[in-house]
Amino acid sequence: MERTIKNGILAWAVLLAASQAFADRVNDFLHERTYLGLTGLVVSVDQGGAFSGKDYSRYDNPYEIVLLPAISQSLGFGALLGHREETYAMELSYWRSEHLSTFGPVTLTTPGGPVTFPTALEEKASFHSISVDFKKYFLAELEFQPFVNLGVSFPWMDLANAAADSDGNVTGATLVGLGLNLGLGLEYYLNQNLSFVGGVYERWTSFDQFKGHAGQFGPLSPAGGASHDGSGLQFLLGTTVGF
Repeated sequence: MERTIKNGILAWAVLLAASQAFADRVNDFLHERTYLGLTGLVVSVDQGGAFSGKDYSRYDNPYEIVLLPAISQSLGFGALLGHREETYAMELSYWRSEHLSTFGPVTLTTPGGPVTFPTALEEKASFHSISVDFKKYFLAELEFQPFVNLGVSFPWMDLANAAADSDGNVTGATLVGLGLNLGLGLEYYLNQNLSFVGGVYERWTSFDQFKGHAGQFGPLSPAGGASHDGSGLQFLLGTTVGF
């Protein structure tokens, strides 16, 4: 009898917990969703540290220099694939933006002596990033749902006419690094298949490798001991479609 009572109490507790969990699910606006999205971006790269337009990196084997420009704020776009379970989601995204990069005045140390660029040179820069982000949603029973975002990014930047060898041959350069994304946003669900999303993201990025005229990657070591920091603030506005 005592065992039967205990089993009955246990079964009642399990049934009550299951009923409560089901009730919570019913109250949520959606429970599971896989989606694709397109976004418009406003992208900036902080003009501090190495990215002031007055610094450079030098690599000695083989000898090569790469100018580190100041990067203008610009518009861009992104595409994403995500999946949501209850109040959590994971996204894989690609971001790209085209910028104006500015070099100079800067003095370079070369085997033949110092070379000074006294005036600013304007070139093009393309910023790319692949990110894996995790989201936590709040107020899941509403159509307007705020969220926090935390993720990692794998950025690279293509710079026009930024690298030169000891013979003065000039070519483009690519910088690569690693980043961390932290963001806040709001998503409005028109229905379970269509949403509109906006957010602001702080992107902490460290560029530690470059490839230039030699066609091989080397360590990015800015002159004067400046940091590799290429962080920046990013604004996002877009839409997602579930399926």
